[in-house]
Amino acid sequence: GGGEVDVRAGCPYVNFTPSTGLRTGPLTAAAEARGLPHAGRDGKTGQTLLRSVLAPMFVQRALSVRAWSGTNLLGGGDGAALADPAAAAAKNAGKERVLADTLGTAPEGEVHIDDVPALGDWKTAWDHIAFDGFLGSRMILQTIWQGCDSALAAPLVLDLARLLARAHEAGLSGPLPELGFYFKDPDGGPAALAEQFEALLAFAERLAPVAQAPGESG
Repeated sequence: GGGEVDVRAGCPYVNFTPSTGLRTGPLTAAAEARGLPHAGRDGKTGQTLLRSVLAPMFVQRALSVRAWSGTNLLGGGDGAALADPAAAAAKNAGKERVLADTLGTAPEGEVHIDDVPALGDWKTAWDHIAFDGFLGSRMILQTIWQGCDSALAAPLVLDLARLLARAHEAGLSGPLPELGFYFKDPDGGPAALAEQFEALLAFAERLAPVAQAPGESG
């Protein structure tokens, strides 16, 4: 696979897909032996991005989430690839993880993914959230996300390529949970987007080159 090729070439590795990537014993060990940084998996560009913002809101306002269901309509290569039940299950595991990690338990409900070739590179994600308010008042929040997948993913991939290259240059190795901001299923760290962003900013500061004083040579 791509991860094995990258490791053999001595390159940092980013897994922006729901595939296993380096999360197998031999590949993880090979990356560690070569001192390579890596991050993943599955880029967070739409529905899960929104979930990582909304789920903390329910916790912070003490609104009990009873059920969280969703539907994805995808075209292009993504829709075709996720028509495979095993691929869809891997994708949905990341979507569900952010809810379980943030809410403390997995609410009722599932995510359904439909391949709609006519949509091309555009995707539509619909979420239906049932929650309880003060004195058990039952309420509903519904969201619709419509976006161009390539335009959402491209800047994240560019960020990750630069961050991993700099991490490698700085001598860092192993999984980088500080990059969880970009992923549905990161290598540890918080699940809430705001906390992930703070971790990313702190990580970027660590990677910043140390400025030399006037007259110093390096």
